[in-house]
Amino acid sequence: MLTSRAPLTLPRAERTATRVSYRDALVAPLAGYRPLLLDLVVPAGSPAAAGHPVVVYLYGGAPAAGSHKHSLLGDRVADRLVAAGFAVARAQYRHGREAAFPAQVHDVKAAVRWVRHHAGDLGLDAGRVAAWGHSAGGYLAAMLAVTADDDGFEGDLGITGPSSRVGAAVAWSPPTDFTRIPPPPAGSPLHSTGHDPHDWLPGPTASPLLHASATAAPLLLAHGTDDAGIPIAHSEALVAAYWRAGADADLIRLDGAGHFYGERKLRHVTDAGIAFLRNHLTATPGRATPNR
Repeated sequence: MLTSRAPLTLPRAERTATRVSYRDALVAPLAGYRPLLLDLVVPAGSPAAAGHPVVVYLYGGAPAAGSHKHSLLGDRVADRLVAAGFAVARAQYRHGREAAFPAQVHDVKAAVRWVRHHAGDLGLDAGRVAAWGHSAGGYLAAMLAVTADDDGFEGDLGITGPSSRVGAAVAWSPPTDFTRIPPPPAGSPLHSTGHDPHDWLPGPTASPLLHASATAAPLLLAHGTDDAGIPIAHSEALVAAYWRAGADADLIRLDGAGHFYGERKLRHVTDAGIAFLRNHLTATPGRATPNR
């Protein structure tokens, strides 16, 4: 655990005309595991007085593979976000075969706290922090939205003190109800790669829809109608749970799309996500804890 007044140590900045990049910033050392890292990209130029809004981007991978360095959708989404004036923190988390649930939620909450704690040093707005992800990353973005200030999911990795609450979240094709996912058939290579979510999730307690409440962060979901791996019923169920709780959620149905989206649909849902964040990142979640 790092103290709540931990100094900022960053890798050397890489500067271009449009952005400043920091690769492999240390979020938390983990005994017996890889350290938790993130890559931060900040738009070049002077931000508004409050600083740039920040998106913590979470990659997919089932979660048995993947990296904060590259993802099929994340690279293009991050570029669009930076061009729109958002800083992007692409956060690493432990895979399911490395650590059991809820370690993955603890890891991404540590990334949010790191961003909020160091915001003032990096030209970021600690009060405008959002989450965005696809597939397993979308699941974690949804968990950030529904478990704010829940001690059972907080963990104590890295910097403690700042809030891990996000002001809004965008989740694409996320699993939201782990009673709805059948195991892979016998002989499937997924049994040996760790891609079967039943290997690392303890059933319903991991399901975001069971944690939806009136205090959940606004959530925008997108889901392909032809997604065979994670059917659209997952996103429909989470939206319904939000509405029953009196919280703000919406779903973009991508007709004919599977688990990944073609270029045209990707542009559409990215633009919609940016507009959603601009609309909802106006409050200041997390400001109650001073940025030190």
